[in-house]
Amino acid sequence: MAYDEETYEKLAGNFQLLCNIIRQKSEGEQLKVDLSRIEEMIQKKIPDTLKENAPEDFYELYINFKSEYEKFRDFILYDKLIGKNIIALGGGFSSGKSSFLNALMGKRVLPADIDPSTSVPTYIVSGEKHEVLGINVFDAKVQMQPKDIRKIAHGFGELEDEEEEKVADAVTLGHVLENIFFSTPLHKYDRIAFLDTPGYSKPDSEKYSAKTDEQIARGQLNASNYILWFVQADAGTITEEDIKFIKTLREDTPKLVIVNKADKKNLKDLKEIISKIKASLDIKGVRYVDVFAFTSRINQVENEELCSFIEADTEKIKKQIESWNRQVYESNFARNFKILFVRCREFYEDEIDEESRKLVRLNTSITKLSVEDVDSEILEPLQSMVRDTQKTVNELKDIREKLKELQDEFFTEIKFISDVVGIAMPEPSEIDLLQDNVQNPMELIAEYKKEKNIQTDPSIGDMLQSVFEGIEPVIHKRPGGSEYKDELLDVILAACNVETEEIHIHDCVKNTEEYAELCKLEHESVKIGNIFGRTEEYAGIVKLQ
Repeated sequence: MAYDEETYEKLAGNFQLLCNIIRQKSEGEQLKVDLSRIEEMIQKKIPDTLKENAPEDFYELYINFKSEYEKFRDFILYDKLIGKNIIALGGGFSSGKSSFLNALMGKRVLPADIDPSTSVPTYIVSGEKHEVLGINVFDAKVQMQPKDIRKIAHGFGELEDEEEEKVADAVTLGHVLENIFFSTPLHKYDRIAFLDTPGYSKPDSEKYSAKTDEQIARGQLNASNYILWFVQADAGTITEEDIKFIKTLREDTPKLVIVNKADKKNLKDLKEIISKIKASLDIKGVRYVDVFAFTSRINQVENEELCSFIEADTEKIKKQIESWNRQVYESNFARNFKILFVRCREFYEDEIDEESRKLVRLNTSITKLSVEDVDSEILEPLQSMVRDTQKTVNELKDIREKLKELQDEFFTEIKFISDVVGIAMPEPSEIDLLQDNVQNPMELIAEYKKEKNIQTDPSIGDMLQSVFEGIEPVIHKRPGGSEYKDELLDVILAACNVETEEIHIHDCVKNTEEYAELCKLEHESVKIGNIFGRTEEYAGIVKLQ
């Protein structure tokens, strides 16, 4: 069959894109550093060492650990990510995440409303020109054009000849790509990168695919610094599935909830939806920054009041993103990697303590029975239990020791890699000194209730819910929330001769006297050091866990 020149050129272009996407990595494409040792540790050594005696939540810990490494690896593959905080977009599939980013950039670049199996996690960073780099399943780098992103997701290659007869079917290749990195001048934030995720779905969902697996999505979001969570306005409120999923994410990661496709509701219903979402999150104990409305079709909203409301919320969303963009990047790789090792070590220590107490009780019983001259046939089962328990204690101690060796080996290798590529990472000997986040007070209360066997009367919760029904919560508006941080930032900038990047809120490393000197206070009335004293003393007072 003969093709005209235009059709032939399209076929040739599609064939070239296909070849690029599915090609294997060449010898000249080696990374700056060898990752084989660290990946062998992650894929083999860690699970093989810990799988037999592991905490119940080991699988979740391991998935988060691997996701953190995938993020670390992404930073190596695409060094424009280094030094940037990641804002991940989460939510159910087709909740409007890509449309939001397109609207934010002012141009439809990312594909929307696509099949879950063809969607590809996409990083977006600021750059002087449009550049697209894909990483395929063979770890080969694929140079592409922005238009190719849409082709990969929606399908390409469908062509018709002059007689409108189909000469080639469409092919989607999203499943062949692991990640896409998109640098563009349309992205106006120099300190943050957006991560557009495929969303999450359960295995029994018709939209489920390997890329929307709940565990994979959780790992991607937990590896980010901030989260934008999308809820569709036509759903009426946030679903129980969404709330359950959000509660499994790291609590200390700031989450801004966006009610998308807000143009599909009238103003009264939209406000009620936002109030319902806030109430649901508050009742379930989910921490969030705020809940705002958004639509990418603001020009199609005819009602002026609704349009003004959505535009005002859109500005608040942009203000929040700008606030996150002002935050100085602090690498959390070491702290997040450490979580798996700390949790496993705590589990082994608890198990060793429990088995040791059991051993003491057994030996005490045997001693008492021996004094009473009990028949040896009765003592034999107890002595067998002692041997088994002692064996278990020895095995747990052995695994604990191997865990420590594994931790040292892992952080030694990750430190070497980090130094080569320019990612901040503490020395292996400093890992145990890394400060963990302050423990959630609710967790402390729950532990105390469990220890003292205190039961909560369920009617109290029902009574409180009834009393406060219809009252809009404002607890997240100020103390502890990002608005409070912004306000504090404005106060410091107004009172002190200091640059924004020099302000480290929640920085527990520096003592406040050094911080006050750094700020070069112009007003003697502001005496930071005198208010709090040294952070070590302050930490002692509040008894930080």
